[in-house]
Amino acid sequence: MTCSCSYLWRIERSPPSYIFGTMHVSHERVWPYMSKEIRQAFSSSTHVYAEFNPTDDTYWDDFLQCIVNRTRRVERSTDYPIRGALLDMYLIMEAHRSNKTTGSLETPDYFCEKKGMLASLKTWMFIVDKIKNRMKTGTFENETLNNLEMNETEELRKIYICNEFDDEYIDNLPNSTEEFQDIEQRDENMSRRIHSLLKKSKKNRYFFAVGAGHMLGKREHLIVRLKKYGYKIT
Repeated sequence: MTCSCSYLWRIERSPPSYIFGTMHVSHERVWPYMSKEIRQAFSSSTHVYAEFNPTDDTYWDDFLQCIVNRTRRVERSTDYPIRGALLDMYLIMEAHRSNKTTGSLETPDYFCEKKGMLASLKTWMFIVDKIKNRMKTGTFENETLNNLEMNETEELRKIYICNEFDDEYIDNLPNSTEEFQDIEQRDENMSRRIHSLLKKSKKNRYFFAVGAGHMLGKREHLIVRLKKYGYKIT
């Protein structure tokens, strides 16, 4: 495959910061096809933020507390395969290994509300404990992430790598009103979070890894919302 993925938006400031559009696919199958600009933006960054940060123990503690609270309100939970956004996690892990500052754009409560009922409290406790242990031993990526069931196809991988995941593709996806409202709310929350981080320091080189769908489509997506704060984004 000769394609080169280029879902990268530059926030014009000195030094510049970047927003990288990810997809929930395993990094081994797509990272080799990332453009030189994406690799350079990531390498030169000082702060890397993803939708959630698996390296943060406090994040997981708050997440589990939320699961406990939710479990008290429901009669039963089901155990489904937990799918992993491996490209996102790979970037956070690499940033962590390189001693970059890492963080989350979304709160533990949001992750809990949307993903919490995919598994029982007992299962989540096991998963979180395993993640924390793997983080300490440095084997998180190899033993945990690669074993997560992935919902990806060769067609999806090609669409992403070859930049066919565009406004038209997004607009043609069948979305329910609830799904649309959810992504709109997430765009708003993440735009506020990014704006808050950018305001804190003009010296930091941020690299924000966010699902590409949040920056695409003929709607008020994440980039549109950030531009309303006055940022020039190219």
